[in-house]
Amino acid sequence: MTPRTPRLVSAALAGAVALAPFTLPAPASAAPAAAARTASAVRDVAVDGAVNVRDIGGYASKDGRHVRYGLVYRSASLSKVTATGVAQLQRLGLTASIDFRSQLEVGMSGADKLPAGVTPVAANINAFSPTLLTMVPDLLKAILAQDKPGEFMALSYRGFVHDPDSRKQFAAALTRIASGKGPVLYHCTEGKDRTGVMTAILLTILGVPKDQVYSDYLRSNQELADQNAAELAELQKLGIDPALVEPFLTVRASYLDTAFDQIKRDYGTFGAFVAKGLGIDAATQAALRKQLLK
Repeated sequence: MTPRTPRLVSAALAGAVALAPFTLPAPASAAPAAAARTASAVRDVAVDGAVNVRDIGGYASKDGRHVRYGLVYRSASLSKVTATGVAQLQRLGLTASIDFRSQLEVGMSGADKLPAGVTPVAANINAFSPTLLTMVPDLLKAILAQDKPGEFMALSYRGFVHDPDSRKQFAAALTRIASGKGPVLYHCTEGKDRTGVMTAILLTILGVPKDQVYSDYLRSNQELADQNAAELAELQKLGIDPALVEPFLTVRASYLDTAFDQIKRDYGTFGAFVAKGLGIDAATQAALRKQLLK
């Protein structure tokens, strides 16, 4: 496995959010376990140098149809993909790779390594955008909470919904998928938060039941388990309490709950969020269902 990409660890500081990058190498022993998971999981896609790479196909919608395989993929950063990994990506027939990482993250870990012919699409989403400062009650709750890291992660999920720039990037990704130009991959740094919300939105538009939406979202904990364990062990050696960092490295159902709660707060219904918040009209929604459901 290639060296770990930088990871953004957020921390609460008396009314502000600070981001501190750090890099830790994954131990060699982590690779076999990850490979075993890839071999056994239907939706996992092997890409050397990347983790949490998955096909979102196979889920059943409420009307009895199923999400097609081979059209939409989600992943963590592709900046450390090896030559072997690039060849594996080539076989997916991708037309575009949509990168939700912020400019800071791209600057620290590097641009995606993609096969020839795959269009890189910068769709920068700041996990802790200035919009959060306008959400005073939620910000105060995060500052005063006993589990500050967890509350700040939940707050960032509210931001994905509340922040117009974030919504714009999610909408552009959905529109690209609906265009039918070919298979698309989207990702952030670890493929769990921004990527997780994007996938939850897309699957919900397609009529996939909530339990399956959450199951797909929570799978990132399994996909990232080896590197998270290695990182937490290294931090513990440095005298850092793993319990303070673990909320940033994993996903919780409560995080996604807050995104859906913010949708309800801001728009009343999910349908209104898609139509008004994302600006995805009925024709584009119909195109998504036609492209991705069978």
